[in-house]
Amino acid sequence: MNRSCRGARFKPCNEWLRWTAASSATSNRERESQSSSESVIFIHGIPTWGYLWHGVLPALPQQYRLLTPDLIGFGYSDKGDRFDRSIQAQAVMLERWMDALKIEAATVIAHDIGGGVALRLATLRPGRVSKLCLLNTVCYDSWPIEAMLQLGHPEARRKLSASSMLTLLRQALKQGFASSPDAALLDGLLAPYATEVGKLSLIRNAAALNTNLTTEITPLLPSLAMPTLILWGEDDVFQSVRFGERLARDIPKAQLMRIQHAGIS
Repeated sequence: MNRSCRGARFKPCNEWLRWTAASSATSNRERESQSSSESVIFIHGIPTWGYLWHGVLPALPQQYRLLTPDLIGFGYSDKGDRFDRSIQAQAVMLERWMDALKIEAATVIAHDIGGGVALRLATLRPGRVSKLCLLNTVCYDSWPIEAMLQLGHPEARRKLSASSMLTLLRQALKQGFASSPDAALLDGLLAPYATEVGKLSLIRNAAALNTNLTTEITPLLPSLAMPTLILWGEDDVFQSVRFGERLARDIPKAQLMRIQHAGIS
């Protein structure tokens, strides 16, 4: 199914609320009798972190357990320089984190490379994802974009100071918004990378981007059985909506919602 709507800052949030209510097989009475709330996991992309979702969470119903982890190497998670940061490793760590929190399955909402993590978890460990929502996600061979390839080059560590990297990232993020983003929002998104340690960690994150980790799961997409909502800002200059259209064709229970006059946000 392919639908379109006009963009607004939290329009995708509203669409998700309607979709998750319609796709849930659990009645309100049954939900109230459960020992814990239904878990909803939000996964950010690059170069952001869990702060990406701070404006969305207050609008969501209180019956959900809302979780916004930082992927390893991102935000305020471990920034050590000697571990795998690929979306393959991120998906494995996400499942281990779910185990630690005793979450058997969850609704997963994911953006950008977070969508790549979510797609790997959903295809390779389908029992862990009850519902899936993808927002302008990396998939197939849609990524990495040129800016991330340049950032991930080993010489970037020596050529870029933390402040100069933030200036470049700020400019790149502005290109992704259909309207000018608030300076405070950009400051918050980039805050963890303002130090030399944060700079190096983000460079390593960019170096770990690997198209093969989404192309290899392409044959598995038709096996996905969970309800799937694909939200796509039509003005995204980094991830073309044609990839969202392809996902909607390949995933059996997928619904594509185009967001007009919206970019990556």
